[in-house]
Amino acid sequence: MSSYTTLLKRPLALGILLVFAGTFAACDSFVSNVDQPKDAAGDEQFNDPAEAEYLITGIRAQWADSHSGVTDLADGLSDEFRFGINSNATFPTFEQIDAGIIRDDNNSVTNALADLQEYRYLADDLLRRLEESNGFDPDAPAASASEAEIRYAANVHGANARYYLATYFGHPDDPRRGGATIDTSAFIPSPELYQRAEDKYANALEQAEAMGGGLLQRRVQSVRARNALYAGTHDFEATGGLQGPEALQAAAEYAREGLQEGESWDVAYDLNTVNDYHNQAGAGRLQLAVQDGNKAQLAGGVSESYRVADESTGELVARSHVETVANNPQELSRIPLTIIGSRGATRGGFGALPPNLTGISIDEDEFSTVADAWQANGEADALPTSVADFEDGDTIIEWGQGKWEERTDMPFISWQELFLIRAELELRGYDAGSESALDLVNTVRASYGEDDEGNPILERLSASELDLERLAVERDRTLFATGSRLPDQRRMKAVEWHLKDQVNGQKTAQWLQLTQDETGPNPNL
Repeated sequence: MSSYTTLLKRPLALGILLVFAGTFAACDSFVSNVDQPKDAAGDEQFNDPAEAEYLITGIRAQWADSHSGVTDLADGLSDEFRFGINSNATFPTFEQIDAGIIRDDNNSVTNALADLQEYRYLADDLLRRLEESNGFDPDAPAASASEAEIRYAANVHGANARYYLATYFGHPDDPRRGGATIDTSAFIPSPELYQRAEDKYANALEQAEAMGGGLLQRRVQSVRARNALYAGTHDFEATGGLQGPEALQAAAEYAREGLQEGESWDVAYDLNTVNDYHNQAGAGRLQLAVQDGNKAQLAGGVSESYRVADESTGELVARSHVETVANNPQELSRIPLTIIGSRGATRGGFGALPPNLTGISIDEDEFSTVADAWQANGEADALPTSVADFEDGDTIIEWGQGKWEERTDMPFISWQELFLIRAELELRGYDAGSESALDLVNTVRASYGEDDEGNPILERLSASELDLERLAVERDRTLFATGSRLPDQRRMKAVEWHLKDQVNGQKTAQWLQLTQDETGPNPNL
């Protein structure tokens, strides 16, 4: 029995754990083996249908803890972020992830995986209570949720958990093989996990239809489409499960019934459950900096892993977000950045900043001045005193994401992502709805609004400009800092992988490998 299963046999303690989860979000390790609380309630107490709403709320809170914790590490493994070399980046676990050489005792991966497996367990356990417990009767007068609501929550969150496992985690001994375990199962390859997610999404859709929730149905069909798209476009070694043209045909079918313009399905954050991007890749703390595409900005060990495009300049194969915005300042609307000084302090930003910093935000017109003052040389450069309230001695050493602060909700999927999924499917030859790929992409670009003169911030693309390579660019910028870049690098031929194949004879990872806390207690792995 895995450690997270044992932990969750103490349900009363779960609420306390959820409250404190955000408090310790910035820490890279924590004590997980604690004595049984003296006043802990037995598991059987939660077989009361009056507790159904409480259990569903607990699943949603654990979802929030899991989502940003997994996706920001995935961004660290991809070329979205890199290990921050300023003095505030201290945990070598993040450096291992950036280099793609991940030890089996990597605490950052261990903790993210434990949170995710707890999320999956809670969802599966809710369904178990409904189907196996005689006392958990949703038709009882005291029931706090209907049977359809319970089945929907259990299935959709169980599906989400399997989607994360399929997309982000991999075999402990093969860093190029996606998949995971469930409890003490044998290793389950990604295509099979995608299929299991698909089956649960189908069950969740039935419950959403029974509840008459049009938005719920569109949300399910949207994430179902993404699940099938990823399954259909990865080149898996494993056979079986959901993959290939069959998956892409299914993705197109689901996408036609997905989110409409203006709709989203968000993961909620607050001061009890904070967004990990803030404390690991943003203004709170910068373990992971925004990719700036130059070897001089890499930590010593990491520099051995990255592919270099130009040895004379140190330019990497990995593209630079800073260069992208410097050349196209309008892209700040999609790629909001934060300035990180030599002491790890945020001195200004272009996106979501904590309330105490909003007064020193920098506008788009000033970006080029700041970017010109910065050099990708691994050293602190003086910030121009002509900008904002910068003073002599203020420096910039690198850049962080300014999209998410600690209380910023994150879309699990947005209508913009769904429209880009539909556009990709159209470009791949599948019917994903009545709009063309070009119309879908331009609708997404138009959603970023107009400038003061009434002109679109992002101009329309022409038909000759749009192909799968350009679609990959649109995804990269629209879905900045959402965990999308890692699967895109693996599955899209238009996107290069940024790490060397091997470092000192060891293969670099393309998945977050299962760590020893997950594999050690498992006799089947």
